[in-house]
Amino acid sequence: MFVSCLLSVSLALSAGAAPGMPPDTQAPTPSHTLWLVQALYPGQDALLQRTEEGIAALIPQDVQAEQLIGRGALAMHLKGQGGDLRCVSGEARCREPLEAYLESLGLERVVLVQVGQDDAGYRFRAVSIRPGTGARGQAETANPAFEKALAGVLVKFLSLNATVVAETTPVGATVFIDGVKVGATPFTTEVLPGEHTFRFELASHLPKEETRVLSSRQQVKLDAALEKVPARLVVKAQPEGAEIRVDGQSVGTTAVDQGIQPGTRRVSLTLDGYEPHEVEAEIAPGGTYTLEHALTPTSMQSFKLAMRRRKEATMARQSYLEASFEMQRLTGTSLASQPLSTSEELESLRTRDVRAPGSRNLRGVGVEYGRYGQFFGVMLVGATYASTGDTWTLGIDVPPGVGGAGPDGVSSLDTQVQAVSLRALQPQLRYVLGPVSFAIQVGLEGRGLLVKERAGDAAIFKDGLYALDLHASGQATARIFVYEGLYASVAYQHSFTLLKKIAGTSNIRGGLGYAF
Repeated sequence: MFVSCLLSVSLALSAGAAPGMPPDTQAPTPSHTLWLVQALYPGQDALLQRTEEGIAALIPQDVQAEQLIGRGALAMHLKGQGGDLRCVSGEARCREPLEAYLESLGLERVVLVQVGQDDAGYRFRAVSIRPGTGARGQAETANPAFEKALAGVLVKFLSLNATVVAETTPVGATVFIDGVKVGATPFTTEVLPGEHTFRFELASHLPKEETRVLSSRQQVKLDAALEKVPARLVVKAQPEGAEIRVDGQSVGTTAVDQGIQPGTRRVSLTLDGYEPHEVEAEIAPGGTYTLEHALTPTSMQSFKLAMRRRKEATMARQSYLEASFEMQRLTGTSLASQPLSTSEELESLRTRDVRAPGSRNLRGVGVEYGRYGQFFGVMLVGATYASTGDTWTLGIDVPPGVGGAGPDGVSSLDTQVQAVSLRALQPQLRYVLGPVSFAIQVGLEGRGLLVKERAGDAAIFKDGLYALDLHASGQATARIFVYEGLYASVAYQHSFTLLKKIAGTSNIRGGLGYAF
């Protein structure tokens, strides 16, 4: 009913028809088809004129005189016509008053075409009504090409298809229309009007292709004489992507199987980074010449390929376990430690600093375990134990009279130090270059020191002193894989104290590990 409502409004605005027809006036015989176009989506009115022009171009010449396309053609058709409104006004009883009115205007069929553009391309919806019989039909198509989408919907209401008769010599060739296999010759089919590509393929023959622009109801005969392939060339090249040339003309990449004229042919294989390969091929009539060859990489390409393979093998190993030997050095002199057990008079005692600035080294061993993705990873857990190989002199404040101290207290203390650090969940950024992996990691770690006096039985602090701190650290590591997952590593670490108890450290680390 929406088509009838639309037409009733259009006709009322266009015709200015009289209330009825004179009794002696005969209504025109319905013979015209009216095509009205409207936008399917808001804001796409620019498609209306293009659609009307496309409908006019697709309608066959022999029926164009009976077609009214658009509101302008409708207005011209209605000039001088009043139409019979007796059914609409109730003067006569009719099954469908509006359809009877349309039939009295000479309209055999009314087609409303809606056009729009969306993600699928151009979309058309059409509804057809025959006022005389009340018959209705509808169709919908979508296609990225405007002309194909429009033809696809109009073919539901008009006979538009062109007839194609395809024949080949010899017969039995496979027929492809627009890349789609449709049959074998001799072959007859119908296609929508527009541009189409026809291809014929037959074993031991050269393929043949032809492009035609077909109009509505056109009858076309395609007669292709296929040339028998006098010889066959089969080439397989490695690595993938190698270009194959015959007499200097490119015929494909990696693999070729095609017909070729017999005689002496120059077949060459080329690929950047590889030594070119060329042969003089003597191809006999009716014979098959086969060439299979793997190109030899240049010295630089061999190096690149080896580096690529080592890189892929390195990145495939996502977990690692590493043991290392470390050299640590305090970056400052601060060391605030306190006794493990004290008497009442030593309860508030604290050390001040390391008095021997040239003796702040520690040596030790460490271990860590982590996992990697392609570029990012995490050091899951790690620990280091280190100790001094020499004597540290600490400055301290001792209350007068304690431990035989003089009036000013004991000002220094000779000690040896043991240190432990624990770290976990430190993120890492990794870059792999062949067998070498570079990583940067940052995070927090806890540190503890145990200080022991070298005075033996005369020690003031028999149980020693201790210090605890939290450090922020950064580390750069290089790992060189020497055999499968076995690698050697070297790293530099720098830390900063957060609680001001133990000075930051500068560490150099060397070790061995295994990635798996």
